[in-house]
Amino acid sequence: MAQEIFGLGKKRPQLDLSVEKLFLDPENPRLPEIVQGSNEDALLLTLYKDFDLRELAESLSQNGYFDEEPLVAIPKDLPAKFKGKTYELLNKDKEYYSFINNADTNFIVVEGNRRIAAVKILLSSELRSKLKIKEWPDISPQVKTDIKILPVIIYPRREEVVPYLGVRHISGIKKWEPYAKARYIASMIQKGFSLDDIQKTIGDRGTSTRKSYVCYKLIGQMEEEEEGSTEKAKSLFSYLLLSLGQGPIKDYLGMPKNWSEVNVEQPIKKAKMPNLKNLFSFLFGEGKEKLPVIKESRDITGKLTHVLRLKHSAEFLLQTRDLDAAYDRSDGEETLVLKQLTTANRNLETALGIVHRHKTEQVIGEVKKCKETLNQITRILEEKQ
Repeated sequence: MAQEIFGLGKKRPQLDLSVEKLFLDPENPRLPEIVQGSNEDALLLTLYKDFDLRELAESLSQNGYFDEEPLVAIPKDLPAKFKGKTYELLNKDKEYYSFINNADTNFIVVEGNRRIAAVKILLSSELRSKLKIKEWPDISPQVKTDIKILPVIIYPRREEVVPYLGVRHISGIKKWEPYAKARYIASMIQKGFSLDDIQKTIGDRGTSTRKSYVCYKLIGQMEEEEEGSTEKAKSLFSYLLLSLGQGPIKDYLGMPKNWSEVNVEQPIKKAKMPNLKNLFSFLFGEGKEKLPVIKESRDITGKLTHVLRLKHSAEFLLQTRDLDAAYDRSDGEETLVLKQLTTANRNLETALGIVHRHKTEQVIGEVKKCKETLNQITRILEEKQ
């Protein structure tokens, strides 16, 4: 069976719609999960606070709305008689076109929520007052007239917009943040797409789609186990993606090396859940009680992956939460001993060059301690032989 080409020959109608007929998308993948499903005011408040609408509003106030960037929307309440029809049939259905052109039909904007939010706030002093916005661009009468009516491409159902948004925001030029991408991939799967479908649709020839979905499911597994808050894992989702790209960390979690062999719906077996909990703790901490052991992303590839490769260094990290010390142990204890002795010898050689100028009791006392320590090391090594 030939792969369906989602954009081929399906020219959706574009309408000029009044802002009053356009509503924000409560299922917007970029919104925090706690906000999804909220009313229009709550969605507007979140977009205003967290999505930097001011710069967009400045542009709109100066230029008006560019028709070259139409919004994408779906009918808010699609009548049942249209729901079972393919787009090809709807495209020839006069009743459907009559419905979407009806003055009483409202729409949910599924692409362009920042733009429609900025427009709504620009047009309404009541909204600005409700959102407690004190400084906001003024607009001329000409701009006000222009942005009251916006160009909108209409899709009949959300399911049909899914491939377009995936291409635009997962692999396209307007990429979402990593967790928003993963959540959207999950929503595509819930709507019946397979991972292979998604990879082909967005042009992913590697493993990034599968990896994103697996990391999304790992967070789900942590939540199912009620292992504390996962909010930091969502905001620092790139750390999880980077970690799962390291073979030793996948081994630590009991995951197959080949991504095609990973059980994407339950990536971690029950027996390895303690290790997953440890990894989340190392990456994201555990509230105020335990801080993360990494300070930046390169600590994952440069240190953590080496520490988790060996059981003794992983256990040391779990006990001490000292990544540097655990990393020293990751090459084996003999390497650690050699490293420490080399450092000690280098320091003693430096002291040797200037010690003749500091014949104090304190210096002599420290030298005696060094001598006692060296004698003990020598006795231990001789006993071993």
